[in-house]
Amino acid sequence: MFQFTGFPLHTYGFSMQYMRFMSDSMLDCFRLEYDEIKKEMPDVPVTTNLMGFYKNLDYQKWARYMDFVSWDSYPMPQDTPAESALNHDLMRGVGAQNSFVLMEQTPSVTNWHPYNRLKRPGEMRLLSLQAAAHGADAIQFFQIRRTVGACEKFHGAVIDHAGRDDTRVFREVAKLGEELEALGDVFLEGRTPSETAILFDWDNWWALEYSAGPSIRMKYLDAVKDYYAPLHGLNIPVDIIGTEDDLSPYKVVFAPLLYMVKTGYDEKIRRFVADGGTFVTTYFSGIVDEHDLVHPGGYPGTLKDILGVWVEEQDALPEGEQNAFVYKGCEYPADMLCDIMHLEGAQCVSGYLRDFYKETPVITVNAYGKGKAWYVGTRSSRDFYREFAGDIVSSAGVKGVLETPEGVEACVRRGKNGTVLFLLNHNTEEAEVILGTGCKELPGGKEYGCGDSVVLMPKDVKVFLCC
Repeated sequence: MFQFTGFPLHTYGFSMQYMRFMSDSMLDCFRLEYDEIKKEMPDVPVTTNLMGFYKNLDYQKWARYMDFVSWDSYPMPQDTPAESALNHDLMRGVGAQNSFVLMEQTPSVTNWHPYNRLKRPGEMRLLSLQAAAHGADAIQFFQIRRTVGACEKFHGAVIDHAGRDDTRVFREVAKLGEELEALGDVFLEGRTPSETAILFDWDNWWALEYSAGPSIRMKYLDAVKDYYAPLHGLNIPVDIIGTEDDLSPYKVVFAPLLYMVKTGYDEKIRRFVADGGTFVTTYFSGIVDEHDLVHPGGYPGTLKDILGVWVEEQDALPEGEQNAFVYKGCEYPADMLCDIMHLEGAQCVSGYLRDFYKETPVITVNAYGKGKAWYVGTRSSRDFYREFAGDIVSSAGVKGVLETPEGVEACVRRGKNGTVLFLLNHNTEEAEVILGTGCKELPGGKEYGCGDSVVLMPKDVKVFLCC
C-alpha cells in the first residue's frame, strides 16, 4: 500500500475560481503520482490522508484517484458527537458511500489544539467504534511511539516517552485491539442503509464564503450542521453527497445554503421531486451558476419553479437582532438572514412576525409532480431544526435506526454477515435502550429479544448482530 501525506494550503481573500484552480493543481500532482505507481504496480492500492471538511481541497475530486478513502480524525474537545459523525459520513460520501479507513487518530492527546485536553477513560474506544459505526473498516493511530523531538513530540502515542506497557493509554489501546480482533469481519464492507442525504459541494463553499455579502455570519458548514444534527439525534442514517451523485436512492434530500446551482443540477432536482422525492433548501439558495454569475430573472434562479417562490430581497440582521416566526404553534427566531419572498404556486407554512415584511412567507412548501419542495428562508434555532427536520423525514416515511435516549447514538451497517447494530452512549451517565428486534451481542453471543432492554455504562459501546 502506498500512502501520500498531503500538506496544507492556506489562502486568504481569494475568489472561488482561484480556490478551484489551486485545489485542481494539487490534485493534478497527486493524480500524476497515482498514475506512475499504477504503471509499475497496478494491483497495489493507493490512498492518502484526507482531513474531513478541509476547505482548501475538493475531496470529492480527490477520491476519484484513491483506491480507498482514508482520513485523519482529530475532533476538537468541544465537538459534539454529531460533528464527529458528520466528518465520518463525509469521508464515506466522497468514497461513493463505500467503507473507509481511519488512518490517524490520537489515543490520548493532540498537540496542536488551542487546549490539548486528554481523552478521558473510555473516550478513545467510543470514538474509534463511532468511526466503525459510520463506515470505517480499519482503526489506526498516530503515533505508535512518541518522538523525542520536533513539533509532534507532545502528540499522543500508544507508547509514551516512559516506554512502558502499563500506562492507561497502552492498556486501553491493547484492549480495543483485542475487541476488534474478537469482532473479526462481522461489519467489514458493511454499507449504511440511508434514505436521506445532505448535499455538500466544495465549489458552493468557496463561492459563498469568498463572496462580498450579504453577511459575514453566513457559513456553509454551519448550515449543513443545522440539518445534520437533528437527523443524527433521531438516529437517521445520512449520506453526504455531491452534485454528481444520483438522487434516486433517497426519499429526502437536504441542500442547505445552496448558493451555487450548477448548470443542469436544477434538472436533477426537478426529476427527483417530480418522481416523489422531498427536497429541502434554505435562505440564499439558487443565486449563481458554476461561474459564480448570478442567475438572471430573480432568486432562487433555476429553482423557482420547483420551489414555487420568488425571493425579492434578503435582510441581513446584525448579531443580536432577530425577527421571528411561528411553526406548529411555537415561536422560533429568524436570525442572520431573512429572505423576503413571494408565493408563485407554493403554500405558506409560516410568515415573519415583525418588521416591514411581517406576514410575508418564511417557510414554504410546493407540490411538484409526485413530490414536495420546501424552502426555509431564514436561519433559526436548534429547537426549530429538531422539530422541522423530524417532521420532514417522518412525512417522507423515513425512520430512525432505533429510538434512544438523548446522547445515545444508534447506527447500523449491512453486509454479508447481516445487519450490525452499534449503540454508543456519549453521556457521562448510564443509559437504557429498548431493542426493536432480536439481536446477539458481539463478542460473546448473549442473545436479546425484541423489546428487551440494554444498559450502557457511561461512554460505553455495544455491538450486536441483528435478525
